[in-house]
Amino acid sequence: MNYILSLEKEIRSSIDQILNHPFINRIADGWLNQQQLQYFAKEYFVYCFHFPRFLSACAANIPDDETRLAIIENLWEEHGEGNPDKSHRKLYERFALATGLRHEDLTFAKALPSTRICIENLLNLCIHEHFLVSLGALGPGTEYFTNDEYKKIESGLKLYDFLEPEDYTFWTIHIGLDDIHYAEMVKPVEKWLDKKINRERLKKGAERAIELELLFWDGLEEHLPGK
Repeated sequence: MNYILSLEKEIRSSIDQILNHPFINRIADGWLNQQQLQYFAKEYFVYCFHFPRFLSACAANIPDDETRLAIIENLWEEHGEGNPDKSHRKLYERFALATGLRHEDLTFAKALPSTRICIENLLNLCIHEHFLVSLGALGPGTEYFTNDEYKKIESGLKLYDFLEPEDYTFWTIHIGLDDIHYAEMVKPVEKWLDKKINRERLKKGAERAIELELLFWDGLEEHLPGK
């Protein structure tokens, strides 16, 4: 069996813990009130803000053009394909402001310790670990299931009458797009997986990213105001 398919199967139960996480289900059910939705929007803003740094750090360590290309293409899309006004940060900011937050709420937001741990560890992993560890984190450990995750979030956001479809474009555009990112990311990785140590590196990154994302969602659930 193709190793990546085998890895996907192996990490599926952990991914399902994320997709069925109580906090994600709260969003999907429209359970959060507006204040709680703002709480979520501020915390996820931190992750969204740093995501291009993960990609950039990963790309910097990849030794060949073929493997690096999918990460560069992802970065280009993250930056609005050359139009800063259409960057994913701008799209996310529109969502956050539509929940009732102000620009300064985002600029001066203090992230939960669990969010900071998640961000700092992912960034350190992408900077300091072997490039296959970071590709494992960003590929099987993230992009592989982002489509399913964002579908649930988007379905819940549609239940809020103060949000227009344009307000949650950030979530909508990633549905389907991240499946493409994932396929393009892992295809050139296969050539590296003839060695056991490289398979272990990919798996290490995937498992670590999933652990950190679970920590992120657990932190949101634990500190949810008014629960």
